[in-house]
Amino acid sequence: MTVMILKRFTLLIFILLGAVLVIHSLIYLIPGDPALMLAGEYANSEDIDNIRKELSLNDSFFVRYFAYINKLIQLDLGKSIYTGIPVLNTIIDRFPATFMIAFISIFMAGFTGIVLGIIAAIYKDRFLDELILSVSSIFISTPIFVTSFVLALVLSYYLNLLPPSGKQGLNPLYVILPSFALASRSLALIVRVVRNDLTNVLSHDYIRTVRSLGFPESRVILIFALKNIIVSVLTIILLDFGAYLGGAVVVESVFSWPGIGRLLIVALHKRDIPVMQGVILCGTFLFILIGILIDLIQGLVDNRIEW
Repeated sequence: MTVMILKRFTLLIFILLGAVLVIHSLIYLIPGDPALMLAGEYANSEDIDNIRKELSLNDSFFVRYFAYINKLIQLDLGKSIYTGIPVLNTIIDRFPATFMIAFISIFMAGFTGIVLGIIAAIYKDRFLDELILSVSSIFISTPIFVTSFVLALVLSYYLNLLPPSGKQGLNPLYVILPSFALASRSLALIVRVVRNDLTNVLSHDYIRTVRSLGFPESRVILIFALKNIIVSVLTIILLDFGAYLGGAVVVESVFSWPGIGRLLIVALHKRDIPVMQGVILCGTFLFILIGILIDLIQGLVDNRIEW
């Protein structure tokens, strides 16, 4: 197990180095002089020189790249061009808001998706199964920004049940809309995976044997059948959770949620390169870390996987 963990973290380092290379190269994608584009056409020479100094534009590419890695080792992501605040401090300040809706969304999607998936498997090819699959198909095929606008329009504008946007401390009313919008696609996917996998498992011979021994149907499903599909369900849940932690850009923008996803949109609009690089790198690191966690869980649950 220790060897496996060391291998995964070694792989993490190399992946991060590659990700840093790609992210650091973003500045070269800006047409023309990056400093002039960032400063704006009415900026004076002093502002342009300050941006060049902040981004080390006077050095060669590889000198900047290794200097950037050296800063990352010291947890220095640079400073925002517009606010002058360290990027790491800004991300730390915004991350709790993103973590809040990410955690609530994935809990909502996981719990509801598993329950509805079990119900659909039990009532396979009957009305309840068809209803659940139809609703899940709508959520899967609908883009999240459309789901977000529809939810805001119906529940906030027409019914006036929930606030349309923003965040007010720990007030749960402001969390419901963005969390449900973010959870919608994951919920629909989990429903389908649980329903299909559970239907397949329930047709196996060992399930018939368990039933013949007189175990109640609830125990057959929750104990003997569900444990054989839980790894695939956990994989979906953790992967989506990792993606949410990287910033739910669309949902946070629609509902004006002050997380790192909205921070990235603002940074893109202002062309604040250090903030863009910091947010993308943070999201990449979290997603890769979640991937390693998935490997560990699979190895612990499934004895067939070699460590």
